[in-house]
Amino acid sequence: MPRDNRDRILAAAAQAFADDGLSVSLIDIARRAGVGNATLHRNFTKEGLVEELFRDWYAQRQALADRAMADPDPWHGLVSFLEDVLGTCNRAVGALFAIRPDWRQRFQALIRDLLIRAQNAGVARSDLTTEDVTLVLLGIARTMAITGQATPELWRRHLAIVLDGMRADHARRLPGLPVTPEQLDQDLRTWSCHALRNGAAWP
Repeated sequence: MPRDNRDRILAAAAQAFADDGLSVSLIDIARRAGVGNATLHRNFTKEGLVEELFRDWYAQRQALADRAMADPDPWHGLVSFLEDVLGTCNRAVGALFAIRPDWRQRFQALIRDLLIRAQNAGVARSDLTTEDVTLVLLGIARTMAITGQATPELWRRHLAIVLDGMRADHARRLPGLPVTPEQLDQDLRTWSCHALRNGAAWP
């Protein structure tokens, strides 16, 4: 397939998934991309498109995480990474992130390295876990789905509220116990299977 056709298809798919979630049809994606249905079906399945989008998205996040790790301010590095993740999240990316443990583990490793670095520098609270941060991102992404149409930048306010609670100068320990990695994996698998069956939005 010519490179320009591939790029047009992926760009159209990203926008279609962002607009309509996983329920969007390949016919609609082909129409948006300006290619024939046969061309699209010959080269991609819906699952293949989602994976391609995630692969591209993850590569960009990996590069950003590398820059964040080199930031002389560990807190700024962590915050800039989380802001970028939320600012670039897509419904299809979220669903694949949840249903594919291998991709999820690689992504969470980026968060873990940045979080541990901030904790070791004494700027992020010591009782915070990677799983806590993952669930916080999912929660804010849900508010984006609710408020994004009318106030697309409102998520930044909610992230700021969360970040304030993540700082080390909050001495009061968090209540309860954090979710374990195994339990979070199980919860995300259950949720993602339901979301994919129903073509649900991210998250």
